Amino acid sequence: MTEVQKNSTLTKVLIATNVIMLIIIIFMFVKLNEKTAAIEQLSGTVSSQSEDIVAKTQELTNLGTDLERIKAEREQLGLSNDSLDQQISKLNGYIAQIKKTGKIDAAKRKELEALISELRAEITKKDAEIASLSKANDSLSTNLNAANTDKKNLGDSLSSRLKELAYASILKTKEIKVTCLKSNGKELDKEEFKTKQIDRLKIMFKLQDNKAAKKNTKSFYVRMITPSGTAFSDANNGGGSFTTSEGENLLYTMTQDLAFDNTEQSVTLLMQKGFNYVAGVYKVEVYCEGFKIGENTVKVKESGLFK
Repeated sequence: MTEVQKNSTLTKVLIATNVIMLIIIIFMFVKLNEKTAAIEQLSGTVSSQSEDIVAKTQELTNLGTDLERIKAEREQLGLSNDSLDQQISKLNGYIAQIKKTGKIDAAKRKELEALISELRAEITKKDAEIASLSKANDSLSTNLNAANTDKKNLGDSLSSRLKELAYASILKTKEIKVTCLKSNGKELDKEEFKTKQIDRLKIMFKLQDNKAAKKNTKSFYVRMITPSGTAFSDANNGGGSFTTSEGENLLYTMTQDLAFDNTEQSVTLLMQKGFNYVAGVYKVEVYCEGFKIGENTVKVKESGLFK
């Protein structure tokens, strides 16, 4: 074989070798691209699944927050939460399981979708119930406030009527007359008495008609107030003290009970001996059931040398 033929054969061998190597390189490049695409696809699938898990976990967490809110609102309304407690417990179990495994298979996904749908419907239903109950509660509160207002107004009206009735039932005297009894028993009826003439004083008064007054035994207190402003009051001569309607404690000179029957009855009281009368103006006050029902005055002057 000539030198030219040898070179030609060597060239062909080299060309064939290069072609084969090129084919191998192209094949390996194609395979590498296929693996890269498969890895990218797998990575995308894993990333998609991870995002889906995060989304489902967040959705379940939001539902749990809504259930806790509803539970608190129902407790404020005094409602039972047994079924809600069970649902919240079940939901928390799902969330914990997903976070632990980090994956959701087809069966679990279907189960979760059903649970989410059920919880959403339950939340909508409970919110409607709470809104209805809150409206009813507000209405009841409004009615209760109105009833309390009516009760207060009625109480005020009743209190006012009772006060009016109590005021109307206060007895009044037509007149209070004072006469003087001398030591010989002679009775003097005039506007002014001399000190030496007075042995005892007689107080008489008549009651006015009062249909509002209760017919029962009533105590009448007479106060004989001296010119100095103090009341004659001697326990040995029938005196004592009583309390007025305003809570004031007053001394009285004498007292007498009467079975009141609203027939314009007359009352007579006779002062006992032993009081020292000085010149001046005396005031006579009559009280019954704590109220002053009448008053009058009587004048006393010094006797001088002659009676």
